[in-house]
This record gives sequence, C-alpha cells and structure tokens, in this order.
Amino acid sequence: MKSLLLEEHASKSLLEEPEQNRVHASHGGASRVHRPFRSLLFWAVGLGVSFAGGWWFANARQLESTKLDLPPATESKIDEAIKITVQPVTFRSVPRIVEAVGTIHGYEELSISAKIEGRVTRIFHDLADRVEPGKLLLEIDRTDAQLAVDQAERSLQAELAKWGFKHVPKETEDFSTLPTVVSAKLKADLAQSRLQRLLPLYSAKAVALEDLEQAKSDAKVTESEWNNQLLMASSAAATARLKEADLAIARQRLRETEIKVPTPSTLGPSSETQYSVSARMVSEGMMVRPGMELFRLVLGRTLKLRLSLPEVHSSLIAEGQSVEVRTSTTKQSVAGRVSRISPSIDPSTRTFQLEVEVPNEDMRLKPGGFARASILVGTDQDVATIPAVGLDSFAGVNKIFLIHEGHAKEVQVKVGDQNEDWIEIVSPAIPIGSVVATSAQRLLSDGLPVMIRNNGAEPTTPPSSSTSKPISTQTSGVEQ
Repeated sequence: MKSLLLEEHASKSLLEEPEQNRVHASHGGASRVHRPFRSLLFWAVGLGVSFAGGWWFANARQLESTKLDLPPATESKIDEAIKITVQPVTFRSVPRIVEAVGTIHGYEELSISAKIEGRVTRIFHDLADRVEPGKLLLEIDRTDAQLAVDQAERSLQAELAKWGFKHVPKETEDFSTLPTVVSAKLKADLAQSRLQRLLPLYSAKAVALEDLEQAKSDAKVTESEWNNQLLMASSAAATARLKEADLAIARQRLRETEIKVPTPSTLGPSSETQYSVSARMVSEGMMVRPGMELFRLVLGRTLKLRLSLPEVHSSLIAEGQSVEVRTSTTKQSVAGRVSRISPSIDPSTRTFQLEVEVPNEDMRLKPGGFARASILVGTDQDVATIPAVGLDSFAGVNKIFLIHEGHAKEVQVKVGDQNEDWIEIVSPAIPIGSVVATSAQRLLSDGLPVMIRNNGAEPTTPPSSSTSKPISTQTSGVEQ
C-alpha cells in the first residue's frame, strides 16, 4: 500500500514539473542547469522506497507462514519427563585404610667380608644355596697363616723351657719352686747362717772385724740375688703370656682363612636359622683383601617391609595392626602386621618410619622388591554410599541427582573411599531411603521431572515416599 502511494506521488511530481520550470525560469539561467539532476534524484529515491517496501512485506509473509507450519507435537515434547534408572543410597560399614609403598627387606641381611689378605683356594656355596650356621662358604690360602702359628708355638715353648714352666703361668702363680729361684734361695740362706755363726765369735773376740763385715755383705748380696730371681721369674711368666697371646692371634688368623656362616642371634617369628645366599662376589683364585665383600646372606622366611607415612597418620598407626601387602610378582595379597614404629618424625620430610613383618614361607616374595601396603586403621559404620555410575563429575565438580516425588534434585557432594561398585559420600548428609539417578545425568537439571525405567520396563512416575523428607539443594549440599 505504501509503495502505491509513493508511485502516485512520483507521477504527480512529474506532471507539475513544467509549471515549476516556468516559475523558476524567471530566476535566471542557473536554475535551468540543475533541473535534470533533480529529476534523476526523485526517480532514484522512488525506486529505492518501492524495493524496500516490497522486501519488508515478503519477509513478513514468510515468517508468518513458518510459524503456522510448526507442528503442535514439538511444543508438547518440551514438558515431557526424562526417562532414567535409579538405585537406592546404601548405608554400609566401610573399613578405613592407609595406603603406602615401600621396599621389602630380609628379616636379617648381612654382608660377609674378608678379614685377612690372601688368595681364594676353594668356594663351597653359590647363589640361592641354603646354608646353615657354621657351614664353610669359602677358603683362603692358609700357608702363611699356618707358618705364623708354628712360629708362635715354637717361641712360646722356648720361653716355657727356659724357666721350667710346665704351662703358661698365671699372674698369681708361685715361682718359689723354680730351679733358679731355689738356687738363689739356698745361697741366701747359707750366707745368713754363716753371719749368725760369726756374731757370737766376734763378741768373744775370736774373729776379726773384716770377717764379720764380709759375712754381712755376703748375706745381703745373696738375698738380693734371690729377690732378683723372683722378679725375673715374674717377667718370664709375663713374656710367656705375651707369646701365648701371639699364638692365639696366629691361630685366629688361621681360622679366618675359612669363611663360615654366622649364627643368627635374632630370629623372626618363623625361628628360621638357615640363611640364603643372595649374592657371591668372588671366584676361585681371586686375591682378596681385608674388608672386601665376599657373600651376601639373608633370612627370607619372614620379611620386613619398611614404609614411610605422613605424620598426619601417626596417631592412627599402632603395633599389631593388620597390613595387606601386594607386589607385582604375586597375584594374591599377603597378610602382614605392624611390628615396629619409629618414635620420631623426620623434620625434613615430615614422615615417620614403620616396619611390617610379612610371612614368606613359600619364598614367593623377594627381598629388595617393591610393595604396596594397605593398613587397616578402623571401620566406620552406616556410611552413605551410592553406585559408582551414580556420580557425575565435570571440571572438578562432583554431583548426584536424588529423585524425590518425580523430580530430580541436584546435589554437589564430596566423595571419600570408593571401589569398582560404590562411592562413599562424605558430605552432605544423605537421608535414609533416598534414591539416586544412575543414567542420563547430563540431561538432568535441578527440578526437572523424571520417569523411572528399570530392566526395560515401562517408565513410571516414582511415588512420593512417606519415609523420606524433602531435600533442598544448595551449593554446599543437602539439607534434611
């Protein structure tokens, strides 16, 4: 309609143009110059307005036809309920477990080293052998050690024979019966007897003064000689004891040419006394020196698992607690127990050490291996859990949808322990009798109507439960 009015106005302007031109002719030649330009301008404006009006009416008719062609069924599907599956929230007993990793060690591990220098002449045991205490592991050339023993024995025998000792005298030994001491004692007694005879004769003026003085001097000299012999006998006894010690050292060096299995003083619960050879570092003909490692032995029927735990768990761990030990070499876990706990915490790592005794009667576990430990520290009762498929996690936010009176209630939750079947809900508190959606969580939103389908059955609207209270959802969780 508007375009028709514009066209009529344009034609009327064209009819009136001669009269306007006659009027403007009186104003001079300059007005006649702009008349063609104005006519073209009027024609362009008229055509533009006509096209714009036609385009607007065409789009309006198209939008109206599109709205009319919308099927009625599309608007009705907006209010249709989402079909889901649900499972009840289960309250169960949940064991509290502290997880840790560590290294397995033998109950006792020791390194056998050489104490003397020599050449290995024979090896009696090798890797993985079971050896009992006292058994010979290897032998070092004993020629030099045997010669040293023989030399020490000869030296001791010569010292004993020199003084007539029948055995190595003790420090409290009486040396008065030694031949040299007896001879000195007799000489001292003779000189003293001669002096005693001259004293009465000197009183009677029967002997000269020189003879009396000589007798007194002889008595003192012989007595000193007797005392000197006693001291020399004591010194000889000390020398004999020294040579006896040298002989003991030589014999010890001779024994050290034989490397034997030690006797363990600390036994595990299995009272194991047999060692296992875990490593051999020498070969026959090899030259060894003092301190050189020769063998490694281990008591392996009971093992020790050493763990480092954060100090936050220090109040939860106690001796005797059961520990489940798992390794990559065994399919089944092994039951151990906490045997020792360090009384201090390492300030650099803020951890404390503990040892776990692990039985290993079948020798399946190997010392030095890596192990994972699960320490049972207690059990909590009536813990709310949901099926593992009931949790919806996205961008670090965990949430569930509780179904109440046919509507979904979104609840953000904090989860705790979990396994393949269930997940613990730490907070907020979940009411008893609640059910949780286990499918189509990404299609649900707070307050959306739902219908329950189970095992391919027809969907049904869940009835309102008289035992459960309404749940109001908040950012932090659920309120009862």
